[in-house]
Amino acid sequence: MEHYKILVSIGAIEISSHDKIWVEEKEKKYSDAINHLLSKTDIIAKKEETKTKESSTQVKTHKVGKIPVNEFYRNYIHSKDIKSRPDIVTFFIYFLSKIEERNDVQSSDVKDLFRQVGYPGWNKINITDALRQAKKKAFLNSVGNNWFLTITGEDFVLNTMSE
Repeated sequence: MEHYKILVSIGAIEISSHDKIWVEEKEKKYSDAINHLLSKTDIIAKKEETKTKESSTQVKTHKVGKIPVNEFYRNYIHSKDIKSRPDIVTFFIYFLSKIEERNDVQSSDVKDLFRQVGYPGWNKINITDALRQAKKKAFLNSVGNNWFLTITGEDFVLNTMSE
């Protein structure tokens, strides 16, 4: 007597019998159910992929839109009550390098942002000292006269912005 057996490994379904017709009926029933589940899974995966594409498009649109420095300052520095100058210069370096997409950021560029946002006493700020303090916090680093964010600095800015 022959023995018929089907093993489906997705949910570990095993069909076993000496009746070939019964096994074939169950195989069709379960394969239809599995195909239905797989199509649902595929639809869910496509929806997730679409959501991911939409969110990455939104980020790109935000970057391309290039938020003005005054709005950036108001939304992410002033509204978060950030008062420490090393923290503010870290945000400004982020603004210049990530939003304005500038590779060469100098201390004079940062001082100019303090002027543009109307920071009180902007012309008396020791920008070099603020940048060095941010460097001590491991938020910034410099090569020559150019300043850039460290991974720690970028994490600090993004975490603060998301709060």
